[in-house]
Amino acid sequence: MGELSPPRWSVLPEPRPAPPPRRRTLPVVAPLAIVALLWLLGARALAVVVLVVAVLVTTVTTVSRRARQWFDRAAAWIGHKVGTVLTVALLGLVQLVVFAPVAAVARLTRSDPMDPLAGGPVESRWLARAGSDRPLPNRQYADEAYRRRVGPGRAPVGSPRWIRAAAGGVTLLLLADVALGSLIVRLDRDDPVAFDGPIFGFDPVAQEALASQPGAAELMDELVRAGIGQPDPFIGWRFGPGVTHQSELVNVVDGRRTTAETTVAGDAAEVWLFGGSTLYGSGQSDGATIPSVLVELAATDGIAIDATNYGHPAYAQWQQVQLLEAELTSGADPPDLVVFYDGFNDLTLQTQFGVHEEPTHLFFNAPATTPESTPSVASTVRTWWADHSAVALAVDRVGDAFDGEPEIQIADVDAAPIETIDPVAAGNAAGAIHRRGVDHVLALADAYDFAVRFFWQPFLYTKDPLTPAETELVDLPGYDTDVWLPMTEQVRATLRGPVIDLSDALDGVDSSLFWDFVHTNEAGARLVAEAIFPYLLDALDA
Repeated sequence: MGELSPPRWSVLPEPRPAPPPRRRTLPVVAPLAIVALLWLLGARALAVVVLVVAVLVTTVTTVSRRARQWFDRAAAWIGHKVGTVLTVALLGLVQLVVFAPVAAVARLTRSDPMDPLAGGPVESRWLARAGSDRPLPNRQYADEAYRRRVGPGRAPVGSPRWIRAAAGGVTLLLLADVALGSLIVRLDRDDPVAFDGPIFGFDPVAQEALASQPGAAELMDELVRAGIGQPDPFIGWRFGPGVTHQSELVNVVDGRRTTAETTVAGDAAEVWLFGGSTLYGSGQSDGATIPSVLVELAATDGIAIDATNYGHPAYAQWQQVQLLEAELTSGADPPDLVVFYDGFNDLTLQTQFGVHEEPTHLFFNAPATTPESTPSVASTVRTWWADHSAVALAVDRVGDAFDGEPEIQIADVDAAPIETIDPVAAGNAAGAIHRRGVDHVLALADAYDFAVRFFWQPFLYTKDPLTPAETELVDLPGYDTDVWLPMTEQVRATLRGPVIDLSDALDGVDSSLFWDFVHTNEAGARLVAEAIFPYLLDALDA
């Protein structure tokens, strides 16, 4: 026997080195993208929650391999369930949008493309096949009618089981939508809201006058939530009796801003104060408004006063006069003293609507809609869903994100171009309307036997000097210096007794008091109250 040849073994290739583990970026990038999207949509509290959870999960899974495997399995299970729900939802949508209309048209036209006896050339007809006793495979164009008769599998489309399953899926989606939306609303409600409405187009809290005031962000948020009231057929709009807003810094009780109570014992003089948002306290907490500071100053002199703040955002003087009439004729006892503090809104009306000589207000041309007395059940459900639906909230936020910059507009009607305003004529017209209101109040004072004081308020163009931060507010859109300076000088020249001009009350202050064209911080409100108080003493002593 010859020598055996050595076996020929296949040469195994050298084993390749294991590839280095890939760094998974998706678990990091995806949460960051979600956080950025939530932040842009305004759900900042929810964005912070997602970020904290993502950081914790990333840290734990990086440190522990077992935790990473558990989270992977959990994510896979959640993804499978979400995919199942989305499949039902999307296919249900296709059924409703595509197949149901096609089936309806086929039923109405009595045409069936699957009918082997349908018209058309022979080559295009379906071939009829005899049925069999075995279930047909679940494939396209299979005889599903057979499975409806004998097959125990999934419920066919259109059967009661299928309808119940579809209804259950839709119900689960709606519940998830409402649950997530309610969570977003709750978290957003806890977030401070920047007071950056379309009136001025900037964030007042960022202005120096408020940035230095503790709690300014929360205060301005509460002022926004308090609103400006409801439409009123006589005055235009008002808080009205029964309107209440309660919070730590801003409280409106029965339609009136809460004012500090006197610490002096004995009978208190009843004082009613009327004005716009500067008297109401836009920029001050309840205890720091002009009426509250007046109560404090009077108490220091041993005088007890019961001050009622009838100030109302955006009110012009003529609306204040109408509100006084409404209160006097409501059956309440007349006060001992009535104080009016106004002027700025009367000039704003002249620049907003053009020079006019008849009283009006900022929303005179807005439709006076009122809530339905008995809203329908369907309307109530739709409104509630829109306020609590994650989908509806997301659509609104996306729409807001793509909107342009807010228009600088004071009222709900188109403003007259500022360059068309004659400042001298506007000043004369504003002064004449203001004088008519003064004369009307004087007649009411004689009829109801109360004292009255009138004050023309200071604002940005009457303060001297302005701080650098206040100077940046000059020439805001709609407040051009070329119009407002001569208009202000003209209306002040028309003022006469008993109107007291407080335009110089804030002069010489080297700190920022104004956070916009007319509203001050709490320090500014105190200075105004200190300027007003000496003119009230003779009426209070009487």
